[in-house]
Amino acid sequence: MDTSRREFLKGCAAASVTLLGVGGCSVMPTFGSLRKEETLVAILSDCHVGNWNSPKYQGEKFAECIARVLALDPLPAKMLIPGDLAYLWGRKEDYALSRTLLQPVLDAGIEVTIGMGNHDRRENFLELWPEYADRSPVPGRIVSKVRGVHFDYIMADTLDQPVETDRWITPGTLDDAQREWLKAECAASKRPLFVLAHHPADELGDPGKGRSSVSAQKFGELIMGTKEAPTNCCGYIHGHDHQWYVTRSLRRWNDGRVGHTAALPSTGHWGDIGYCLLREYPDRAELSLVQYDYFTPQPLSADAAPNPAWQAIVRDNAGKRCTFMAPAS
Repeated sequence: MDTSRREFLKGCAAASVTLLGVGGCSVMPTFGSLRKEETLVAILSDCHVGNWNSPKYQGEKFAECIARVLALDPLPAKMLIPGDLAYLWGRKEDYALSRTLLQPVLDAGIEVTIGMGNHDRRENFLELWPEYADRSPVPGRIVSKVRGVHFDYIMADTLDQPVETDRWITPGTLDDAQREWLKAECAASKRPLFVLAHHPADELGDPGKGRSSVSAQKFGELIMGTKEAPTNCCGYIHGHDHQWYVTRSLRRWNDGRVGHTAALPSTGHWGDIGYCLLREYPDRAELSLVQYDYFTPQPLSADAAPNPAWQAIVRDNAGKRCTFMAPAS
């Protein structure tokens, strides 16, 4: 890392300590002068940024993650955030702070696409991110379509939103309208594509029945089609679990195709801490984990001794990746 880049990252990290006291990171520098790589996509999840009754470290960790992404050379052309942008209850203050912290990304010309997690609230999100109000092809849901160089991306909305403002529903769900739309989009796509959402595939079955391998297989058939009528979907990327892992549960074992799913780290709530970078190639996409911390349930205090078990997790996860192959044309 050259000196200018190191100083930029240091400045962003230093600025983050004033986050909650000033209602946002107003002194965080923008850095849009580096070239962007159109085939590079940054994927962040489970940010849990809050400006009301939330631990201060979460905003600082998110600011650090943003600083690390902006310090890349080249910059990614796109940033995808599949849910839980807000702290716990999706308050307006949370989205106001997230907008401030993401402004340097927007100023750098990086296209940002945000999805809904179980801690988000659609109506509050739309007040601070009004550009999403008219872009969703599914009424009542915040769904996005993004075109990459070689791949397309669908951001689904798996939020099961409660009526109460101080409660959240942990499992995810897909309403019937979105399920039918998603099935049709994947079946009609002529380009390789990914589906992203907040919840893991094994939660997207019948509401209230918990996780199930049958649910994952049914969801896999929804987006990847059948052996007789496959789609161009390459796999599924989700958050929610705050842990990097890869499974191959989207397809039944005798279908012949590999149905990868990849779970993302959190940017600073708990668990694996970091983000992922996806690089597109004409015949494949490679998703790489960028992990630089681990803690649970919260970071150690500044004067505490390092936790060897946490440090070992970070070392063990170094260099992990998942390759999604584009379907043969």
